Amino acid sequence: MTLAMALEMTPIGTVHNARREPLDDGWDEVSSTIRLDLTTLGADATLGLRAFSHVEVVFAFDRIDPATVTTDARHPRGNPDWPRVGILAQRASGRPNRIGVTVCELMSVRPGGEIEVRGLDAIDGTPVLDIKPYMREFAPRGDVTQPEWSAELMRNYWTAPTTPAALAEADSWLAEVRRSPADAGSLDLIVARPEVDERTVLDTAQLDLAVGLVGDNWSARGSRSMPNGEADPEAQLNIMNSRCARLVAGGEERMPLAGDQLYVDLDLSPANLPPGTRLQVGDAVVEITAKPHTGCAKFTRRFGLATHRWINGNDGKAERLRGVCAKVVVPGTIRRGDTITKVNA
Repeated sequence: MTLAMALEMTPIGTVHNARREPLDDGWDEVSSTIRLDLTTLGADATLGLRAFSHVEVVFAFDRIDPATVTTDARHPRGNPDWPRVGILAQRASGRPNRIGVTVCELMSVRPGGEIEVRGLDAIDGTPVLDIKPYMREFAPRGDVTQPEWSAELMRNYWTAPTTPAALAEADSWLAEVRRSPADAGSLDLIVARPEVDERTVLDTAQLDLAVGLVGDNWSARGSRSMPNGEADPEAQLNIMNSRCARLVAGGEERMPLAGDQLYVDLDLSPANLPPGTRLQVGDAVVEITAKPHTGCAKFTRRFGLATHRWINGNDGKAERLRGVCAKVVVPGTIRRGDTITKVNA
């Protein structure tokens, strides 16, 4: 029996990244933005998606030469050292319907139809056909087996992230962060960001109700997470545990690259600092907000993919290793070395 049914699909978005050529390897370090077509999708199509850590992206290999499409069998990647196998026994792009499917790490979901993912093996301009949340229940049920040639083929496809030697001792890193005091700690570093990618380390600074840290660009640069691009009042300040920052940065000199304004030796875990907790630091008081603080693409580039995954893994999120967002509720002067203290539970 012949199935003679033509399917017509309308892309829901387009991939944007730095990959212009369909290279075979190194995809795990590729950060992509999927710009959704909101004339095709409703404004709330991504509502609730950010609660998932990974998504499955379905896309079209739209620039594959039809002459290279295989419907029978071939050597994977044309390598005669690997066995000749049918097209349905490999994940080559030159498939009958030229459809790709990849599970990606979900980095961000922004208003206006922008989704940032990591590890999407699609080049710039690729049309996206669908996006689905990845659920554990859709993982294979039972053991997974595959031939030796496929493991060899995939050896560098994602590429193991560069891992600082100490990161192999993640348990000891976590134990060090957990030594931070719960109720009264110290303000170890103050950093203003006057312009994008610029850092100014301060010994004394002012916290202001309107602008946050005086001299910082929080209010001027705005936020892509806000509908009209204005600064997010729930993220006026970013606070990171100084022990964690020192470990991932390899010392205090590179700590400012993390992009936070205040680095404190204090337990930032949700159990210790739930949203609404107020902290006295110097003459000022700040309040922890409910907005999550997660690692961005710049953080990953500066400190490595392995560090990003440690920070944003289950243990990292449980301890808020990336830090917390806060806002100023009482303005005042702060100084490096000030005590930072919880003023309400």
